[in-house]
Formats: sequence, C-alpha cells, structure tokens
Amino acid sequence: MLTRFSLKSQITWLSTSLIFLTVLFLTASYWFRVADYAEKQIERQMHFAQNVLNQNLSSQEQVLITAASVLAADFGFKQAVATRDNNTINSVLVNHGKRIKADLMMLLDLEGTLITTSALHQFERNVVETSIKKIPLRGVYAQVLSIDNKVFQVIVVPVKAPRTIAYVVIGFEFDENVLQELKELVALELTLLKNDAIIESSFDDKTIVNQLLLDVNQKTDNLLLTSSDYFHEMIDFGGSNEVSVVLSASLIEIHQDFNRLITSILIIAAIVIVIAIGFSRILSRGISTPLNILMNLTKKIGSGSLDVPKLTGRLPPEFKELYQGFSVMGSAIEHREEEIKYQAERDLLTGLYNRHTMLTKIDGYFVDNINVVLVAFNIKAFKVLNDTVGISNGDAILKEIAARLLVYVDKLDMNISQQVAVARLNADEFLLSIPISSPDEIEGFIQLLQLELERPYWLDGIKINLSLHFGIANSIMDGTNAERLMRRSTMAVAAADKEQLFVRYYQQGEDEAYLYKIRLIDEFKSALESENSPLFMNYQPKLNINTGKIDKLEALIRWINSEGQFVNPEMFVGLAEKAGLIVTLTRWVILHVIQQIAQWNQAGYRFQVSINLSAQDIQHEQFVDYLLTTVEKYEVEATQITLELTERDLAENEGLVATRLNHLKTLGFEISVDDYGIGQSSLAKLKSLPVDELKIDKCFILTLDQCAKDQDIVSSTILLGHKLGLRVVAEGVENKESLALLKEFNCDYAQGYYLSKPVTADKLIQWYDDYEPII
Repeated sequence: MLTRFSLKSQITWLSTSLIFLTVLFLTASYWFRVADYAEKQIERQMHFAQNVLNQNLSSQEQVLITAASVLAADFGFKQAVATRDNNTINSVLVNHGKRIKADLMMLLDLEGTLITTSALHQFERNVVETSIKKIPLRGVYAQVLSIDNKVFQVIVVPVKAPRTIAYVVIGFEFDENVLQELKELVALELTLLKNDAIIESSFDDKTIVNQLLLDVNQKTDNLLLTSSDYFHEMIDFGGSNEVSVVLSASLIEIHQDFNRLITSILIIAAIVIVIAIGFSRILSRGISTPLNILMNLTKKIGSGSLDVPKLTGRLPPEFKELYQGFSVMGSAIEHREEEIKYQAERDLLTGLYNRHTMLTKIDGYFVDNINVVLVAFNIKAFKVLNDTVGISNGDAILKEIAARLLVYVDKLDMNISQQVAVARLNADEFLLSIPISSPDEIEGFIQLLQLELERPYWLDGIKINLSLHFGIANSIMDGTNAERLMRRSTMAVAAADKEQLFVRYYQQGEDEAYLYKIRLIDEFKSALESENSPLFMNYQPKLNINTGKIDKLEALIRWINSEGQFVNPEMFVGLAEKAGLIVTLTRWVILHVIQQIAQWNQAGYRFQVSINLSAQDIQHEQFVDYLLTTVEKYEVEATQITLELTERDLAENEGLVATRLNHLKTLGFEISVDDYGIGQSSLAKLKSLPVDELKIDKCFILTLDQCAKDQDIVSSTILLGHKLGLRVVAEGVENKESLALLKEFNCDYAQGYYLSKPVTADKLIQWYDDYEPII
C-alpha cells in the first residue's frame, strides 16, 4: 500500500507510525499496570476495612455482653423477673439502657415471647416479636438484627435464678451517626442492606446510593474501564442472614491520576511526533534527492542511452558508490547488447549471418527493388568427414570455408561486394546472396566461387579435398519472396546431392511439389485421426498354382484425398515414413484388416491375409503387444496373418528384427520377404532370418513371357527358394502366358491383374463367389 506514496511520505508515515505505536503500547501497558495496582490496593483496603469492621463489632459485642451480664446478675432484677413485676422490670431496663446508652432493651420468656421492651424507637409488638424469633435462645449470644428497617447489634443473655427464667436482649442501633463513625474508622463508605434493599448509608449523595445496587451487580473486570466513581464490595455483617454491608471505595482520585498520566503521555507523544516529522522530512530530503538523481539515471539507461554523465553534485558515500555502479552497469549493458545482437544475427562458429538475419537481408533487397541470386552449397558426406577427422577439425574446415567466402566477396566489384550477404544455414550448408541485373551474370559468379572454395584444405599438413554441391535460385525467375527463394535454393542443393551434380538450378514446379507433399502429410495425418476416414483397404487375391484355389490375399491401403484424387500408395506411405506417421498408419491397417478377417470368419470365408510392415514398425517397442492384443480381441488366429517386409527393412537393425520375427513366428504368424531381387539382402542374411515366403518383385514378372533373362532369373529364384524351404509368390502376373510359365517353374502362388485388381472387401467376396479356376 505504501508504494503509492512518495519516499518522503513513506519515511514520515513510518516514523510517525512507530512513535504512535510506541505510545499506544506504552499507554496500554500503563493502563493495565495501573489498573492492576489500583485493584490490588483496593483489595487490600477492602480487606483492612473488613477486619477493622469485624474487630469493632467484636469489641462492641464484648461491651454489650458485660452490660447484659451485669443486668442479668442483679438480684432485684431477678426477683422482679421471677415475680413478673413489670413496673420494676421496665424501670430497671430503662435505667440500665440509659446508663450503657443502649437503643434497645427487651425481656423475653423462655419461649421467646416478648415480656417487655424499652427502646428509643416505638415498634409495634408484632413487628418486634417477628424479628426476635430469629434470635436463637441459647446461652450468651450476639447477632445483628433488623427490626422494622432498623439494624441493631443485639446481645442475648439468660436470667438465672438459679435456673434460666428469662432472657435479656440489649441492642445498639446502626444509625447514620454510627455509620459515619465507622466510615471514619475504615476510610470507606458503608451501606447497610436488608435483602438487597438499602436501609442506611454513609453516602451524602442519594444519587450514588440509588446507583449503588446496580454497580454492585454489574462489576467490571478492569477498574479503569468502569464509568462508576466507586468500587463496591458486599460482605456479611455480624453473622446476619438478612443484613449485609456494602463497602465502597472511591475511584475518583485513581481516575484523575490515570487521566493526568495519559494526558502527559499524549502531550509528550505529540511533541515527539512533531519533532519526528521534522527530522523525517530532513532525512527523506537527504535520501530522495540522490534517489531522484539515480532514478533519472535509470530512466536514461532504460530508454537506451547508456552514456552515464559524470557526477557533479555531492552525494552520500553509499549513493556515490551506487551511482558509479550504474555507470559500470551502463557500460556492461552496452557491451552485452552488442554481444546479444551479434549472437542473434550471427553464426557463433563462423561469424557469418544466420538464417534469420539472412532472410531480413534478402527482404531488404526486395524492398530496394534489387534482384539477387541465392547460391546455396553444402559439403558432400560432411558427417563422415567430421567423424573421421574429429569435430574440432571439422569446425576448422567450416571456419576456413567462411574465411574463403569473405575473401571471395572482397574480390568482387566494390559496388557488388558491399551488398553481398553470406550466411551459414546449418551444419554444413552455406548461402550467399549476390545482387544481379540479369540471370546471365550467375554463371560467372559460380565459377569464381568454385575456384575459391574447391582449392585443397590443409589440416596439420594433411591435404583434404572437399566435394561441394551448389544450388541456385534467383529472384528474376524464381520469385521475390525471401523465405520461398531461400527454400528453393536449398531444394536445388538437395537435388544436386541426389543427382550427383556440382551445380543445379532450381526448376519450376519443384517447390509446388514440395508444398503439395507438406499439405498431403497434414491431410494424411487428419485422415488417420478421423472417425470417417477417407482411407480404406483393398484386397488382392493370390492364386495357389498347385490347387487352382484362392486361399491367400494381400491387404493394400488406398486413399482418396479431399480433392477426390487417388493418391499413389507408394507416395503417401513414403511420406508417412519420413513424417514419423508410419507406425500409426500400420496400426490403422492392422486394426481394419483383423476386423475384416473376423467378419469373413463369421461369414464362412477363411483367408490368409498379408499385411505390409516397415522397419520402423517391427522395431517399435509396442508393435508386438498391439498386434497380439488386436488378434486376441477379435478372436483371429495368428496363422491367418502373414507379415510382409522388404529386403531393405530386414537389413535395418538386423539383430532386433530377427529376434522379434522369431518371436512372432513361434506364435503362428508367417513372415514374407517382399520385392525380392531388388533389395540389399544377401543369401546369408536370408538364411539366418525366420522367413516362410519369398515374393519375386513384379519387375521380373511383368514381361516374363517375352524376356528370356527374366525367365532364367525367376526359375532360378523359385528353385533357390524351394531348396531353402520357402514358399515363392510371383507378383505382377499380367497374362495367361506368364502364369503358364510360373506353373512350369513350379511357383507356389501368383498375384496380379490377370487374376484381379485390388478391390474392396465386398467386391472381393463377389469376385470370389463367381471365381472359376483358370489353371
């Protein structure tokens, strides 16, 4: 919250708040300490007053007992009591009462009935008798007694002659005068209560007396929190069950003392706060001034101006060091920005531009209406060279190429060289952009560049000759889009490498074909994920030449794209392999083929179906589990499935492939080698792999009836396959004559358009039901 205020305000608020909190805590501490002290003082005062009051009552009691005992022992009084001489009794009681200044003189019979009474107060007989019945008649007894809202301290003494014949009751009244005397004695106000009703009080102010009962019943825990001027405490009085006394201690002086203390603290606090505010302003001004200087400096650095001016004014040492730190920081930032900019624009190994910077440069040419030729080149088999000579030596060669490129640029015409840009696009691929006015100039630039780059390279006295492939694209013929033009030049390099050409120009349509493949991959991925996929399976029958029956099929995937065009399977399967989608594609094929086999089994058609796999499929760690799970789910036997791999796929990671194929073969699956005769497998590899079937590639079968060499190759391959214990399938059978030759060569199965094209599952069953053996 304080961040919304200036530093001056924050310092002022901080100091003021600290002082205020200090005063607050001190006041609270004084409050509780004073309250605790006052409460303890009043407790002691109450305890002292109660002791004094009890001692006074006890002393008065002894006086009454002595006076009563003297009266009860008087012979004349005894005789008068015995004879019930009321005149004599009254006379004695009156005289004796005056002598001891008693307020109440009574004589009771043994039943407690009033015989006679002498008092300054005239009470009705029934009132007196009701009250004296509360007095127990047993020996000498003292008690505080209330009669008609008057309070007396009474003594009961038996009159014996020699047996007890009556009881003398002597009492002293607790009137206002007595309470005033007790007030002076205990230094507290006293109020007598009878059953929570006030009888007599030493208070002069009746308002206080009227408020007294309420204050007694509503005591507060803290004396300083009460609004009352007195603290009251009710105690027993003379052992009476109905009369009690309230001791009242004045709190006025305590409140006044505390208020004076708080007032003093607040006055001192106010003075200190004023002083603190003044000093805070001075301190904040001393801090804010150098901070403003530093803040302006940071704004200047933040805006990009890294030139820090020399300090002119005087600052505290700490701020001076901080200012110097900002100066150092500005220089460091400037240096770091240059490094970052260099790293963002350059290739760190060679110092040439990177791809992003090169695109910016080419865009700049087109903004200025300058045509350029992009010359991209790479080093043939650079990875092999790097592995041979080592990474550090490979880097040295790349640096040497960069240096030669810069030399080449310097050799060009000055007007041209100033506009040439050179970049390293990736590991061994470089790119030059050279301004041109006509495509005819390109060949001269390339010849000079070849002369510069193809000179031998030396590493520790060893001569190394590099083979370079150049790809050319220019804005006059190939467009003025920087990214497209760069892509076309790199495509030309890739084509040069593939076609084993030293220099190759971009050819119209290649980029469109490339982009078509990219779109095709995206569409194919969506087709694999779609519930209503445009992908579908076709099945091509295989003829058992020995029996003339159809008992085997090959599953072939087909695709009609969003434009309604048939996409060549070799194209989209190859793209799937390059895009990492082949495993997903094979899973899609396995699922749909096994579902179809299950449907045929239920319909009474039993076929063995071949499924084409790639090396990526068989090496995938989850392939075997997925295949087994799917077969088990749809209750299809493993013997109904043949897994086809090409010779190339069998040769890739041969150890792992052989292990997994052996495992699948033990489970009942059959293994077929597809496209045999055009791959890379040797007979030794073929012997070591768990193969059940050879498929002779169609290039040997298509013109079998016309080519004697094809006949020799096919017949010898069939013979070799049988000697190895393998079944042989010939694919690409186009006519009756080729089929007859295959039967003559003892081939096991034939497959081709002469029998049937690949068709959907429904059309296959129609064809199968109408099929008549052709052998």
